[in-house]
Formats: sequence, C-alpha cells, structure tokens
Amino acid sequence: MTIICVIRREADDSFLLITQHDHALIAGELAERFGNDAFARPEPREPALRGVRLHDSGWPLHDDEPTINPEGKPLDVFETTREIALRVWTASVERAAAADRYAGLLVSLHVLSLSVFASSQTSFDHEKFDLSEPAEQFAVSKFQHRELERQEFLRTQLGLRTDKPTHQKHPHEVRQKTEDQLTFNFRMLQAMDFLSLAACCTKPPADQTQDVMPRPGAKPIKLAVARRGDDVVTVDPWPFDQAQVELKIPVCRIPARRYASNDELRATVRGGGSEVLTCVVTPTAPASATTT
Repeated sequence: MTIICVIRREADDSFLLITQHDHALIAGELAERFGNDAFARPEPREPALRGVRLHDSGWPLHDDEPTINPEGKPLDVFETTREIALRVWTASVERAAAADRYAGLLVSLHVLSLSVFASSQTSFDHEKFDLSEPAEQFAVSKFQHRELERQEFLRTQLGLRTDKPTHQKHPHEVRQKTEDQLTFNFRMLQAMDFLSLAACCTKPPADQTQDVMPRPGAKPIKLAVARRGDDVVTVDPWPFDQAQVELKIPVCRIPARRYASNDELRATVRGGGSEVLTCVVTPTAPASATTT
C-alpha cells in the first residue's frame, strides 16, 4: 500500500493513516450534497465541485511516502513544514487549473488563505510557519504574490472582475453577482474541507467552521461542528439535502509507537492493514433535510 501525505488519526493502540487525496474526495462527496431550503447549491456546479475534489491534488505529486515527526510518529498534515506546504499548495492549484480554470481559481483562493492561517495566530489546528525567520517570511510572501497574480490571470480568462478599466463595461450588478457567487463557492469549499477533516482527524480542528454563506450575497454564518465517538459528526445548522451523509474513509492501520526512522515507518506502512471506516454526518438536532 502506498501512502501519500497523511492525516494521522490516533485510535487506541493504532495510527490510522488517511491520504490527503482521500480526504479531498470525501470533501467532494459532501459538496455534492450541499444545498437545501436554507442553503443554496454551488454554481457553476461542476467547476465548483471539481475545485473541492482537487483542493489537495498537489500532495501526491511531491510526497509518495510518509516521514516521521520529531516524536517518531507519522508526520501529520498539520505538522507540514513551510517548504513542503508551499510546494504542494502550488501543485494543487496548477493541477486544478489544468482541469478547469474556475476550479483552479477556487483552489488558489483556498491555498492563499491557508498560507495566511499558517503565518497567523488562530484558534484552530493547521500548519504553522515561523515568520520571525527572514527566509521563511520571504518564501511565504513570494508564494502569496504569485497566487495573487495567478488569480488575476484566471479571473481575466474567466471574464471575472479584476478592477481594471477594460472590465468596467460589465454592469455593476452583474459583476457583483459573479463575485458573490465566487465567494459563496469558496466558503463552501472551506467548509467541506473542514467537515472532511472533522471526520478524518483524531478530533475536529475546531468547534465551528469559518464563515459560510447560506446563499450568494447573504450574511455569513458559521456551522457548529462536533464529533460523537469515532463515527458521528454533528453539524448545525444543517446544510445538506438529505437527512444524513454517510462517509467511507479508507485508512491504513499501523501500530501506534515511536518509529526510529522513515525507512522503518515506510516498511510498516507497506505491511499495514487496509480498512474502511464509516462516519455519519448528521444534524445536531434531528431534522428532515429538504431540497431546493
């Protein structure tokens, strides 16, 4: 079994290793179900869903075997170094944009926000960079400027607002509508990423998502998220079109212990057991989901 870059879930005497690719596909499954009487559906639908599915597509291109952290555990995605993170985030955008320009724009917005979180003090779990080091600060700044330039290019290709005079021919109402829709889709991507992490990680990164829009242009809200045991994630308010969403999570199970080297970890992973966990995402309070 080949592991790409992992989410390390700790369960009793085992580490359950989940690839970033599988985590992203799970986020995509959730995005397919997003939308009901209270929440609009993403539009344009397929490009938006593709952006969710591909938001971590760069990880397999750069790291095909796990490494250990200083404690001898498999390196978890939230422990990723700046060097690896910027490389795979860039690759994720490039791969998404090659598949679909709108999806690429969504993923660029996503990784840019991740770089801001990683270099800021926040209340939730994520990668953390030390910008007191000049080299670190320069690399992050260079990455962010490159993504801003990429976003301007993709916006131009898609006919979206860039605040340049050549685009002022579009009526303000039309431009604002497309911007509101883009923001709605981007926030939906972030929320589905978060809910997938809540299902996959040892515990949810926080007790609520970042801002989510019930519909384009609406006042943002946050989804309260909790996990009951290992196999139930609760969400409030409920954003999906069915009463619950059942997720299948592929994992590699290995012993929870200190590994002396990357080679020892990789040998153990190759002999590890492949399993599929079931996690049910459900409303915090029982309610019937209705579709729009």
